[in-house]
Amino acid sequence: MEDDMDVDLNNEKRVLCEKIIRDINAVFLKDADLASFEIIPKETNCNKSPVVHVEHNLGLESWCAQHVYDHAHRTLISHRRQTSQQQLRTLQQQQQSDALAKYINVALLINPDVTTFWHIRRQLVQKNRLSINKELQFSALVLSVKPKSNEAFAYRRWLYSFQSADAIDWPNEISICERSADRCASNYHAWSHRHWVLRSGPCLLQSELMRTDKFLRKHISDYSCYHYRQVLLGRAYELCFFMPSEESQPQLSSLLELLAEYGLHCEPNTEALIQLMLPNMNRSAVSGQRLRSFLYCCNVAAYDMRLCMEQRALYGPRDCFELHRRAALKFIVEHCVRLQMGLTDGHCHLATDHATAANESQLQSQLDKFDYGTHPFLEAVRQAESALGGKHQRWCNLHLNFGYPVAEAPRRD
Repeated sequence: MEDDMDVDLNNEKRVLCEKIIRDINAVFLKDADLASFEIIPKETNCNKSPVVHVEHNLGLESWCAQHVYDHAHRTLISHRRQTSQQQLRTLQQQQQSDALAKYINVALLINPDVTTFWHIRRQLVQKNRLSINKELQFSALVLSVKPKSNEAFAYRRWLYSFQSADAIDWPNEISICERSADRCASNYHAWSHRHWVLRSGPCLLQSELMRTDKFLRKHISDYSCYHYRQVLLGRAYELCFFMPSEESQPQLSSLLELLAEYGLHCEPNTEALIQLMLPNMNRSAVSGQRLRSFLYCCNVAAYDMRLCMEQRALYGPRDCFELHRRAALKFIVEHCVRLQMGLTDGHCHLATDHATAANESQLQSQLDKFDYGTHPFLEAVRQAESALGGKHQRWCNLHLNFGYPVAEAPRRD
């Protein structure tokens, strides 16, 4: 008797789960612009569908989420246990693959960390049972409920391997990364994906510098964004990026303010800045495009140094402010030395890893023997930075070879 009741209960639960999965699938078929998914906290069944669909937003009441997931999980694992030929027949037949897809949709929306389920989706894409555009939309839907899903980001990169760079909406991809990072602090997977977009897409440097500036002012302690901004700065220098000449004047304002803070003054024009910052440089060995990019990037670094000081004044001391200010300072000093010592080929291309490593080794060697006293700008930097305390002095000695006197260790009696 009890066994019969258990069987009836299981059958009833299975029928209910199938109905809920059909309702969710119906929403997918009806609404091609779904933007978000949420599990809605609700502990009891109110004798109505637990699937909620409002203005391109999909929700599932929490009381049934585990039951639905378990049912979808069992169905998909059963598929995985089939022989290779049986799996292939399922993927090749439209009706069966559509049925399989609806279980994967539900399972991944509730738990997107199961690699096996993403692998099944890849198989369906390869058999042309799922379209790439709809899969991009689905993975974005997953990221709306779990912004740190590495599997979803990896799946998006895999999907883009079937498309040319010109066909990809890179700004939209940046927006997805930003929304994910906005919802979860220190979202490593979102920022890693954004690094990939920066490397793979067309030039997004100007817009990315603006967007990350806004993000830093909103998320003051998210060091992932500070690090990404450092990568942006390095990328801009590698690509010889700078603003057009008619817009260059406002772009030097932060650099001029930094010079004033160091007690240096010069005319607000490109030539005067180069003479002050790079007085001993061999001009014939460096292209004009490289110099304009150098000034542009130094201006961004100077802006970031001021931003860190402003954030510190508003919110108090934080490691991220100090670390990012140091990174910006290091960029300015190192590239001044680099150009003074002729450590540039004057061309605008990306170096190989081997060439980059050799160049960095050369730079460190030049920093070790560079005489800051013969360089007015760098000597002013050295003198001013010494006022920021012993800890900062030790950092400057280690990374910039500023040669500050090292305080003696206290004696022990």
